[in-house]
Amino acid sequence: MNKNQIFKIIRIVIYSGYLLLLSLVFQYDASFVGENDKFIESSLTEYFQEGTLLLIALIFFLSTYYSKDSKALLQLLGGFYLMALVREFDSVLDHYVYDGAWQTIVLIILVILGVLIFKSRKKLASALPSYMNSFSFGLLIAGMLIAFIYNRLFGEPFMWKAVMEDGYIRSVKNAVEESVELLGYSLILFSSIEYFIQLKGEKIKP
Repeated sequence: MNKNQIFKIIRIVIYSGYLLLLSLVFQYDASFVGENDKFIESSLTEYFQEGTLLLIALIFFLSTYYSKDSKALLQLLGGFYLMALVREFDSVLDHYVYDGAWQTIVLIILVILGVLIFKSRKKLASALPSYMNSFSFGLLIAGMLIAFIYNRLFGEPFMWKAVMEDGYIRSVKNAVEESVELLGYSLILFSSIEYFIQLKGEKIKP
């Protein structure tokens, strides 16, 4: 077994440990907080979502150091998850800044990304095929499908009201929705780490 294979196994163990940590976070929010405080904006699960999105954005931005060819793509990915992070703070920004503040910030980031895409469209187009063939891209797509599509559909109140009928408990619906969302973000985090490692390895090759 070579060093590369050992390093992969170590990462699998680390990712498994992180998912175990998330299960403990869910247990805490389910067992050690009041009924009205389960899986709300100020829950530990929400904090982990925000922290995960921040890490994803930072890792993609840091990865630009290791690849000039993929710099525009990495900035685009980092910017996208920065917008997702701002969206997670919607209630805080609306309350402490002004109503719709998060939308203004997201719009500013979106305009910056639009200018970036236009200026670097050739480099972006050349970097995409290589990235789409990487293991990281597969993880990214899986995470995005879970966090941004499946989670939104799975968390629809009407389905949970149909399942629980007169015994509908909102915190149960919130628990499932928020935990699935965090799972999706976690896969995206693993994806960003894997791409960072790939680019770093390519840069230091003789």
